[in-house]
Amino acid sequence: MLRAFRSLDALTSAPAHLRRKTSTGAVVSLCGTFVAVILTLSQTIDFFTPLRTKTTRVDEQRAGEMTMDIDVTFTRMPCQILYVDAYDASGKHEVDVRGRLMKTRLDAAGRELGEYESAGGIDLGGLVLFQRRPEHGSEVRKAKADMEGCRLHGRVEARRVAGSLRISTGPESFAFLREMFNEPWEIDARHVIKTFAFGPEFPGSVNPLNGVKRKEKKSGIYKYFMKVVPTTYANSRNLFGMIPWTMRVRTNQYSVTEHFTESAHWGMLPQILFSYDISAISVNVESQSKSGVYFLTKTIATVGGVFALTRTIDRYVDLAVRVTSTQ
Repeated sequence: MLRAFRSLDALTSAPAHLRRKTSTGAVVSLCGTFVAVILTLSQTIDFFTPLRTKTTRVDEQRAGEMTMDIDVTFTRMPCQILYVDAYDASGKHEVDVRGRLMKTRLDAAGRELGEYESAGGIDLGGLVLFQRRPEHGSEVRKAKADMEGCRLHGRVEARRVAGSLRISTGPESFAFLREMFNEPWEIDARHVIKTFAFGPEFPGSVNPLNGVKRKEKKSGIYKYFMKVVPTTYANSRNLFGMIPWTMRVRTNQYSVTEHFTESAHWGMLPQILFSYDISAISVNVESQSKSGVYFLTKTIATVGGVFALTRTIDRYVDLAVRVTSTQ
């Protein structure tokens, strides 16, 4: 019974005393092992690199809202005179956007000093009437003397229409600014944009303003013109090649062009203007992972093929060596 079972062995091997190890065989074996390792690493890298495809079509979702995630640092512009206005083509206009955007005071070295409370105002159903509190002037004067900066960060909800976001000295009067700053048009508006995105990010998303630093020698008006492209990102995965699932994220990407206008001595105050328009074309990005079963099958076939070829080469090399040695 045992002998009959052993007859099923397809991997027969010669006894040890019939095997012959040679230097050429060692060289061929090492080369085959090296090739097998390289091909296996290549297969592994290919397996962990998802297959990505992009398609475009006309955007059918023209209504609704989108979010703007903002994180901008002003190294020499104090929070006390920094205001954010948001308005769009539908007529929506928010003066000194509150609640969703936070202002964090920074010292001259860039360290955070805490959140800044607004200088005052009366909220009448979304319309904010600016109202300076008595200590506002002394706060601005002290912040200027201490060379304070401001970090503006948070989220703004916007309609899916063309609009603008303006960061400036807002409702501060020119006379007040001239009292605080000898030359108001020379207020230092240099800034660093850590994040400016229209929705959640995904691997490979394009948000060109992220990480932008603007440190002009002269103050002025910074303008960023953006074309927002609606994007749907679909990430498809599967478990052992049999249980697939897909995660979809609806977000936006954008392209941007910049323009800087230096402040003149006739009273043009520095500001940063982000203008955006919505593209009529949307992009679908699909990222699909490869099957684990396919990866395992391909790897085994690759390694097996390499060693089968190595054995064949070894036989021919050994035959050539023996023929050469007998002559």
